[in-house]
Amino acid sequence: MFPSPNAVSRRSFLRRGAAIVPALVMAPGVLQGQVSSTVNMEGNYYLPVRPPAKPNPVVQLDEEAVIALERTLACPCPCTLDIYTCRTTDVTCSNSPAIHGDVIRMVNGGYNADEILLELDKVYGQRIMASPAKSGFSLMVWFMPFAALATGALAIALLVRTWRQNAVNATAARVDGGVGRIGVQATDDEMARLQAALRDDTR
Repeated sequence: MFPSPNAVSRRSFLRRGAAIVPALVMAPGVLQGQVSSTVNMEGNYYLPVRPPAKPNPVVQLDEEAVIALERTLACPCPCTLDIYTCRTTDVTCSNSPAIHGDVIRMVNGGYNADEILLELDKVYGQRIMASPAKSGFSLMVWFMPFAALATGALAIALLVRTWRQNAVNATAARVDGGVGRIGVQATDDEMARLQAALRDDTR
C-alpha cells in the first residue's frame, strides 16, 4: 500500500524538528540577558549624550536611584545586558562605562530620571531601553521573540500530532488490507472447482 501524500515520516519529522529546536534553545538565554562566551563585546557602540547642565543644578538622584535607572537601560553592545549589570560584570565592554559617565554628568547637571531617559532616547532611540514603550511599534518589536518562541513550540506540537495520527492511519490501513486479502485468497484448484460449479449451474 502506498503512503498518503500528506504523511510525515519519522525522518522528516526529526529533520523539521532539528531546524526549530536550536532557535528555541537559544531564545531563552537571549531573552534573560545571558552573556555568551562567543559574543564579541568589542566595538564602539557608544554615542555621546551630553546636554548642558541646568542653571544652578540640584542633584535629584542618589546612588540607588542611578542604579535603578541604569537597570532600565540596555547596553548597545551585543552583550544584551542592562547598563548597570554590564559595567559591574567582568565583561570587556567600554560602552556601558561611557554611558554611565553620561548619566552621572546629567545627574550632576540637575536632570531627573525622566529627563535623562528623554536625552538618551533622542540619541539612541528606543533601543537604549531595556523594556519597551507601552504602546505602538516598540511594544510589538519587544514581544516578537516571545511570539516566535510560542510559534515554534506550537509547530513542534502539531508535527508530533500529525506524525502520530499518520502512524495510526498507516497501521489501520495495513490491518484492513490484510483482512481484505484473506477474504479473497484462493488456490488454483479451488478456483477451478468454483468455475466448474458455476458452469453446472448455468446448464
